[in-house]
Amino acid sequence: MEWKKHSKKISKLKESNTQIDMKVRGRLEEITGEITDKDEAVSLEFLKEYLHLAKDDNEAIEELKFHVGLMDGLNYGVIADDTDQSIYVHFTKKED
Repeated sequence: MEWKKHSKKISKLKESNTQIDMKVRGRLEEITGEITDKDEAVSLEFLKEYLHLAKDDNEAIEELKFHVGLMDGLNYGVIADDTDQSIYVHFTKKED
């Protein structure tokens, strides 16, 4: 049966996805703990790889928006570097 080579157990997929989500959360907390409200931004290209985000810039920003939304009191902003058209992300605390 050819299709069996292309199948996975749902429980294994869920377990793997949960592990990835926890790793991403820890990495995002590490980054935001270091640069929130500082004069520093991190490259979206780096974040796509480091946080396991989508390869497309817009999709990656939407995923990042989701992850940041799960964190209390945190906002993000996007800024472009016009010298090379690269995109950077910075983090700030939400104002009450």
